[in-house]
Amino acid sequence: MNLLLPPNGALFWLATAISLPTLLLAVRYAPWTQLFINQTRQHILFATILALALLWLLQVEVRATLAIHPLLITVTAMVFGWSFALLIGVCALVVLECYQLPLRAVHMDWDVALAQFDLSALPVDFCLSVLVPASWAWCVLWLVDRWKFKNPFTYFWGVGFFGAMLSCLLVGAAALTLFALTASDVHLNSTREHFFVFLLMMFPEGFINGLIATVMTVLYPDLVKTYRDDWYLKD
Repeated sequence: MNLLLPPNGALFWLATAISLPTLLLAVRYAPWTQLFINQTRQHILFATILALALLWLLQVEVRATLAIHPLLITVTAMVFGWSFALLIGVCALVVLECYQLPLRAVHMDWDVALAQFDLSALPVDFCLSVLVPASWAWCVLWLVDRWKFKNPFTYFWGVGFFGAMLSCLLVGAAALTLFALTASDVHLNSTREHFFVFLLMMFPEGFINGLIATVMTVLYPDLVKTYRDDWYLKD
């Protein structure tokens, strides 16, 4: 989800205090060597950034306050890992704002559209649209890795489908918590009154993530960082 109204000071600084350390950790622990030696992986990473930003244009606006859209961060974390999922997500948010420039210019002059280029909501959008679902996906992956039932279906359906479904609820709950802690009443009321949208997003989010995870795991298992043939196909 994305904010359509700028956050207040408390919301901005709290989200920034959460975002900056996690991004520094992502940069520090991202497997850069594996990325640099694999050109195909580089192409997929950049294509994912552009595709996510394009997909996030498909938004449901809530009272001109919030925009709710498909996330697809779960499958991104499955393919690239937690660190790169965060970096891909923050880059996609910036590209999303760039995509919106020509769309605004259709209805107004370019100088006005450029004046509306605003990244003040970026820390909040990152926390809700990227950090929460990516961290949840990593927790589910950790649990699945320690489950004794070894089967590929536990990977791309347990994590990709059901994990992604639950991530929608976690994003909604995180939004309510963040807005309540920072007294962002306008955003809080909109989220509370339209929480059912997160419920409606659960199945499409799970289906799309599960489908992509299945295709990637079956056709390109070597490119899926978190999938291990020696574990899931051991029996």
